[in-house]
Amino acid sequence: MQIRAINERIEMFLRYKLDQLGRRTIVADFKQTRGIRGATTAEHNTPEDILSETSKLLAKIVEDNTLEIKDIAAVFFSATPDLNSAFPAKAARDMGWLSTALFCHVEIDVPKSLKKCIRILMLVNTTLEQHQINHIYLKETTRLRE
Repeated sequence: MQIRAINERIEMFLRYKLDQLGRRTIVADFKQTRGIRGATTAEHNTPEDILSETSKLLAKIVEDNTLEIKDIAAVFFSATPDLNSAFPAKAARDMGWLSTALFCHVEIDVPKSLKKCIRILMLVNTTLEQHQINHIYLKETTRLRE
Protein backbone atom coordinates (compact mmCIF):
# COMPACT_ATOMS: atom_id res chain seq x y z
CA MET A 1 0.00 0.00 0.00
CA GLN A 2 2.81 2.44 0.81
CA ILE A 3 4.57 1.78 -2.49
CA ARG A 4 1.37 2.53 -4.40
CA ALA A 5 0.93 5.83 -2.52
CA ILE A 6 4.52 6.79 -3.24
CA ASN A 7 4.10 5.97 -6.94
CA GLU A 8 0.93 8.07 -7.10
CA ARG A 9 2.76 11.03 -5.56
CA ILE A 10 5.62 10.66 -8.04
CA GLU A 11 3.14 10.50 -10.93
CA MET A 12 1.76 13.90 -9.89
CA PHE A 13 5.09 15.51 -10.82
CA LEU A 14 5.77 13.68 -14.08
CA ARG A 15 4.63 14.59 -17.55
CA TYR A 16 4.58 12.17 -20.44
CA LYS A 17 4.61 12.32 -24.19
CA LEU A 18 3.95 9.55 -26.68
CA ASP A 19 6.70 8.51 -29.04
CA GLN A 20 6.07 7.35 -32.64
CA LEU A 21 5.19 3.85 -31.45
CA GLY A 22 2.70 5.11 -28.85
CA ARG A 23 4.98 4.44 -25.87
CA ARG A 24 4.98 6.84 -22.94
CA THR A 25 8.23 8.65 -22.23
CA ILE A 26 8.86 11.04 -19.39
CA VAL A 27 9.22 14.70 -20.26
CA ALA A 28 11.88 16.11 -17.96
CA ASP A 29 10.78 19.57 -16.96
CA PHE A 30 11.89 19.79 -13.39
CA LYS A 31 13.00 23.25 -12.42
CA GLN A 32 16.63 23.86 -11.59
CA THR A 33 18.32 26.93 -10.23
CA ARG A 34 20.22 28.84 -12.91
CA GLY A 35 22.21 32.06 -12.87
CA ILE A 36 21.51 34.85 -15.33
CA ARG A 37 24.05 37.63 -15.74
CA GLY A 38 23.40 41.14 -16.91
CA ALA A 39 24.97 44.58 -16.90
CA THR A 40 24.32 48.13 -17.96
CA THR A 41 25.73 51.60 -17.42
CA ALA A 42 24.29 54.82 -16.04
CA GLU A 43 25.07 58.19 -17.58
CA HIS A 44 25.14 60.03 -14.26
CA ASN A 45 25.47 59.21 -10.58
CA THR A 46 21.87 60.14 -9.81
CA PRO A 47 19.10 58.05 -8.28
CA GLU A 48 17.01 58.59 -11.42
CA ASP A 49 19.69 57.23 -13.77
CA ILE A 50 20.67 54.31 -11.55
CA LEU A 51 17.07 53.20 -10.96
CA SER A 52 15.97 53.76 -14.56
CA GLU A 53 18.85 51.79 -16.09
CA THR A 54 18.52 49.00 -13.51
CA SER A 55 14.77 48.72 -14.21
CA LYS A 56 15.41 48.46 -17.95
CA LEU A 57 17.98 45.71 -17.37
CA LEU A 58 15.73 43.72 -15.03
CA ALA A 59 12.79 43.97 -17.44
CA LYS A 60 14.95 42.83 -20.37
CA ILE A 61 16.31 39.83 -18.43
CA VAL A 62 12.78 38.78 -17.44
CA GLU A 63 11.43 39.26 -20.97
CA ASP A 64 14.25 37.56 -22.86
CA ASN A 65 14.24 34.54 -20.52
CA THR A 66 10.42 34.31 -20.25
CA LEU A 67 10.58 34.45 -16.46
CA GLU A 68 7.84 34.79 -13.90
CA ILE A 69 8.67 36.91 -10.85
CA LYS A 70 7.70 34.05 -8.53
CA ASP A 71 10.54 31.98 -10.02
CA ILE A 72 13.25 34.54 -9.20
CA ALA A 73 14.99 33.25 -6.08
CA ALA A 74 17.47 36.10 -5.54
CA VAL A 75 19.20 38.97 -7.29
CA PHE A 76 22.69 40.23 -6.52
CA PHE A 77 23.45 43.77 -7.67
CA SER A 78 26.87 45.37 -7.86
CA ALA A 79 27.73 48.92 -8.78
CA THR A 80 31.07 50.51 -9.45
CA PRO A 81 32.25 52.88 -6.69
CA ASP A 82 31.33 55.92 -8.80
CA LEU A 83 27.60 55.00 -8.54
CA ASN A 84 26.62 55.65 -4.95
CA SER A 85 23.51 57.83 -5.01
CA ALA A 86 21.00 54.91 -4.93
CA PHE A 87 20.81 51.19 -4.28
CA PRO A 88 20.15 49.40 -7.60
CA ALA A 89 17.96 46.90 -5.72
CA LYS A 90 15.44 49.67 -5.11
CA ALA A 91 14.53 49.41 -8.80
CA ALA A 92 13.36 45.83 -8.24
CA ARG A 93 11.34 46.84 -5.18
CA ASP A 94 9.79 49.69 -7.18
CA MET A 95 8.81 47.10 -9.83
CA GLY A 96 6.90 45.14 -7.17
CA TRP A 97 9.49 42.47 -6.38
CA LEU A 98 8.60 42.44 -2.70
CA SER A 99 9.27 38.76 -1.92
CA THR A 100 12.50 38.35 -3.87
CA ALA A 101 15.79 38.31 -1.96
CA LEU A 102 17.90 41.27 -3.10
CA PHE A 103 21.48 42.18 -2.21
CA CYS A 104 23.68 45.14 -3.23
CA HIS A 105 27.43 45.49 -3.01
CA VAL A 106 30.23 47.60 -4.45
CA GLU A 107 32.18 46.24 -7.42
CA ILE A 108 35.95 45.94 -7.08
CA ASP A 109 37.61 49.16 -8.29
CA VAL A 110 39.90 47.66 -10.94
CA PRO A 111 42.06 50.25 -12.76
CA LYS A 112 40.90 50.98 -16.32
CA SER A 113 37.65 49.02 -15.84
CA LEU A 114 34.26 50.15 -17.09
CA LYS A 115 32.91 53.07 -15.03
CA LYS A 116 29.33 53.75 -13.90
CA CYS A 117 28.50 50.08 -14.33
CA ILE A 118 25.67 48.11 -12.71
CA ARG A 119 25.95 44.32 -12.79
CA ILE A 120 23.33 41.73 -11.91
CA LEU A 121 23.43 38.05 -11.05
CA MET A 122 19.87 36.71 -10.96
CA LEU A 123 19.21 33.24 -9.56
CA VAL A 124 16.07 31.71 -11.04
CA ASN A 125 14.19 28.44 -10.82
CA THR A 126 13.59 27.37 -14.41
CA THR A 127 13.21 24.46 -16.78
CA LEU A 128 15.64 26.15 -19.21
CA GLU A 129 18.90 24.36 -19.89
CA GLN A 130 22.11 26.29 -19.25
CA HIS A 131 22.67 26.92 -22.98
CA GLN A 132 19.16 28.41 -23.30
CA ILE A 133 19.79 31.21 -20.79
CA ASN A 134 20.01 34.70 -22.29
CA HIS A 135 22.54 36.89 -20.50
CA ILE A 136 21.83 40.57 -21.12
CA TYR A 137 24.44 43.29 -21.63
CA LEU A 138 23.15 46.78 -22.43
CA LYS A 139 24.81 50.01 -23.52
CA GLU A 140 28.57 50.19 -22.83
CA THR A 141 28.63 46.78 -21.14
CA THR A 142 28.50 44.84 -24.40
CA ARG A 143 32.30 45.07 -24.37
CA LEU A 144 32.35 42.97 -21.19
CA ARG A 145 31.40 39.95 -23.32
CA GLU A 146 34.12 40.47 -25.96
